[in-house]
Amino acid sequence: MSNKLTAILLAAGIALSACASAPDYTEARNDRSSGYSETQLETDRYLVRYRVRNDELEEARTLALRRAAELTLLNGYQTFEIVSQIGTRDRDSDTFHSAYPAAPVVAQRCGLLSCQSTVIHQPGITSTTRFEREESLVELDIVMSDKDARVSPSLYDASEVYASLSEDDSQ
Repeated sequence: MSNKLTAILLAAGIALSACASAPDYTEARNDRSSGYSETQLETDRYLVRYRVRNDELEEARTLALRRAAELTLLNGYQTFEIVSQIGTRDRDSDTFHSAYPAAPVVAQRCGLLSCQSTVIHQPGITSTTRFEREESLVELDIVMSDKDARVSPSLYDASEVYASLSEDDSQ
């Protein structure tokens, strides 16, 4: 009985940690934020972008495919074809240096008859902070149609792709 409980708890922990590490499927707030965005190029042609805040290019591609399928269905089409795709990884870092100058401290010691002042020079303080950012961006140039996906391996069935990639959210 104890082994079954341990196995169940372990499986639940793995499932929860997988959910915690996956990026949210969401619309990007601006050109530099994570999420999806698209630009309509023609009536049936879009440039679909997905940006994630890590270096997982395949993850960004999967989420871009999901958006391409969703966009195809929203526009009333059944299939889409990827005309071109670009994937980029970017790693950026900023270093900030802070310095606080030395400030003399005056200490005064008084006795019964007199006071004595002493100036103590303390060293300044410096600090360095480094910020690192990683992101992956995938751009898919897609053409939507109502062609039968079975006639060409380059055609994606939007309903199947969307259902398959949306299942990941429900697990």
